[in-house]
Amino acid sequence: MTRTYRYALATAGILIMVAFFCVRMFSRESKILTATDLKLSLNQFRQSLQENLFEGVGDQLPTTFEEPSEEKQIENTQEVVIHDKTCSLRTSVDPEEIYKYMETTTVKCEMPVMVGGTAKTKKPHIMNEKWMCLDARYNIVPGKCTVYSFGIDSDWSFDDDMDKRFNCKVYSFDHTIKRKDHQRSSNIKFYATGISSEKTDNVDRYINILKRLGHENTTIDYLKMDVEGAELQFFEDIFTKTPQVLKNIKQIGMEFHPGRYEDRKKLYLKYVQLLECFGFKLIFGHILDVPHLLFKSNGKTRSCCYELVWVQDRQW
Repeated sequence: MTRTYRYALATAGILIMVAFFCVRMFSRESKILTATDLKLSLNQFRQSLQENLFEGVGDQLPTTFEEPSEEKQIENTQEVVIHDKTCSLRTSVDPEEIYKYMETTTVKCEMPVMVGGTAKTKKPHIMNEKWMCLDARYNIVPGKCTVYSFGIDSDWSFDDDMDKRFNCKVYSFDHTIKRKDHQRSSNIKFYATGISSEKTDNVDRYINILKRLGHENTTIDYLKMDVEGAELQFFEDIFTKTPQVLKNIKQIGMEFHPGRYEDRKKLYLKYVQLLECFGFKLIFGHILDVPHLLFKSNGKTRSCCYELVWVQDRQW
């Protein structure tokens, strides 16, 4: 132990004792040294000691009396080039961040409208509703709008609403119900086809469906997707092979299915970052609050499924 360091310790002890007795003598309200008095005295002591004794002599003492903070995790990023577009992805984030993302909208919609939905007598009182933004910049024109709807099951409320309320041309798809291709109404055409990352007997790629219907260069005012997890295949296909299809989509309403699986949460985190990179902003996020679908994770209530809506935030 060096002479300078011994001197510093001795002086420190003297200063602590002086500080203690000064507080005791000059406190008019109480003869007992309070925790606040001690904390103030020690902080003043530390500052004085740092300025007078340790200037230029090794390490300094902390200037505040605080609990040490936990070391922050170093965040890794990966540069991904997709058709000449570079996206920076956070690769080391906690998979639980997907919940924070879904709860945080990044663009405000001044004119939101609920489309579809089935009324129930028990909570939640409305199921399968979707939301659409009618702000002027998205230019949703009744009678001149085109809608793609993937995933019907037995609920046609969204498709029928887009037909009757907005007079949109609606193209509906579902390969899981026992229906053949048919014309549901003058505006709604149904196809017994599902969405996937490759073409098989009853599913097909998004680009192939666009080409089949002559919509490869058509603006899609609203893309609705409720396909029980197959949205991951949709993302895989467009971000690895055909990202150009995104440029013609104004709004996407999609049900996410992260469930309890870490790998799925990581995939969703990857794809929402890519959506953001391609100009899509989250305007709506909602937990599917159905009792038998809920579970606890890290002390918080989660669901297997969430309803999300993105807009490609620009003037159309």
